Amino acid sequence: MSAAPRVRPLRTVIVDDTADLRDLLRLALDRGGFDVVGEAGDGKAGIDLVRREHPDVVLLDLSMPVMDGLEALPTIRRTVPGARIIVLSGFGATQMSERALANGADGYVQKGASLDSILDYVRDMTTGTKPRPARSLSVVPPMEVPESMAPQPPTFGQADPQARAGTSPQPVTGGGAGHLPAPASPSSPATPGGVAASSISWWQAMSMAPVGILELADEPLFRIVYANTTAQRLLVNKTSPGTPLGFSAPNLATLVAYHRLDADASFEVELDGGTCRATIRRTGWSLLVYLDSTSDDVALLRRAIATTAHEIRGPVAVICGIAEASGWDGDEQLDTEMQARLMSSVARQARMLDSITADLLTAAQIQRGTLRIDLAPLDPRTVVESVAGDRYGIDVEVTVEDDRMVRADPLRLEQMMSNLLGNAIKYGEAPYTIRIRPDDQQPDLVAIDVVDRGAGVPEEFRAQLFKEFSRATGTVATGTGLGLYVVRTLAEAQNGLVSYRPGQYGGSVFTISLMAVDEPPLSEPPVEGAGGPALRDLSPDQS
Repeated sequence: MSAAPRVRPLRTVIVDDTADLRDLLRLALDRGGFDVVGEAGDGKAGIDLVRREHPDVVLLDLSMPVMDGLEALPTIRRTVPGARIIVLSGFGATQMSERALANGADGYVQKGASLDSILDYVRDMTTGTKPRPARSLSVVPPMEVPESMAPQPPTFGQADPQARAGTSPQPVTGGGAGHLPAPASPSSPATPGGVAASSISWWQAMSMAPVGILELADEPLFRIVYANTTAQRLLVNKTSPGTPLGFSAPNLATLVAYHRLDADASFEVELDGGTCRATIRRTGWSLLVYLDSTSDDVALLRRAIATTAHEIRGPVAVICGIAEASGWDGDEQLDTEMQARLMSSVARQARMLDSITADLLTAAQIQRGTLRIDLAPLDPRTVVESVAGDRYGIDVEVTVEDDRMVRADPLRLEQMMSNLLGNAIKYGEAPYTIRIRPDDQQPDLVAIDVVDRGAGVPEEFRAQLFKEFSRATGTVATGTGLGLYVVRTLAEAQNGLVSYRPGQYGGSVFTISLMAVDEPPLSEPPVEGAGGPALRDLSPDQS
């Protein structure tokens, strides 16, 4: 009696940009008897790997840098026409499965499904059995902004915090709407309950308003007298006192000029920060323009929810998969080395979740005017090296050409650096470099460059880079669209700026420029509000 023929394990390739998830998929496939012959982190490398290995099964992610899965799919299909190609993605099945199947995929599984269900799905696909749908997990709780984040009023005798942020609400001259009552002091009359009759200042009330409040000088150039946080977000461009409105928002300036003499003017206007309804009111010497972007904000919120849900699903899928693998019994128990690797993955993915939620919270604080900035002298090298060495576990070269300290919020600078480095890793290519140097344009600034060697930012998209919920079209690359917007706003709130330029040898260079300090100044109270222009943008008579 002859022996039964030995069945060769199916040769399998995994193409996914998340190394932690590749580890989990390899564990599950090894457990199921598949032979994982290679891994790749982007579509281009995946094509090269498939050409080299000629696998029987390909697990392919859709959202990847360099080349996404949808772009790579047709080439992979032509290279291995007999292989089973299964797309594994965090995008909803109804959204992307038809496109994936049309491009040559045999099946589609959502990230977030259990490892066992993914393994069952792959087995069914390779044996010709009708696959059972892999049920995905929904374990993301809603995020709430705590009431404790509400801003605190300045104490008596302190300087106006928003003035230190570079956005002085005081008008230039005259007795218009800008001349509002001074903030109440602690000795203000109290109500019967013992609470001061006015516990916040007028500038705080306007800064926290859910609509944009813009005061303009009633003259041909419509120079800006004051812009609250919401107005700064909607105008996007320079809004420092004395700036002609046409420099910040040409469309709005044209409509204000047309309606300036109307008793009750209201109209729709398209601004860089979104579409809104503008209403004009006249004072004795100035014009007040109220900008309500409620309807546009609803659309932005819907897009933000969808993209954020996708961003969160990846780390959640990895953490849930690790929890599942840690519970395997018998011969499938993990050895000590693998357990250590998986615990490192949990920490890494948890930090990613923390970064996403931090950007969401910061964006909410920006819109509510409650962003808190604690400025202090610090060594930027300490923050840079911490982020480069601890956050992503990749090789990042750090060079220091300027050893001056900067005036910044250490936690906010860490958030900014994490966003820029994460952006470089997601959309660029190695090698990655962070360079601390003197600013080329202004000697009183220290510049921090984050450099990659990828394809760079398309020229047609560069004007949109730092806008809220802005994402390049024509790709399925992930992102909430908040990271660079948060970086820009935090930089401006610290009297700095952020910029982009193409790299000398390709790739991208994102630069944060912050005020240098030679000696630590006296401690100052926190700065409330965000998005104000840098102090150096003010002329001597305005500062």
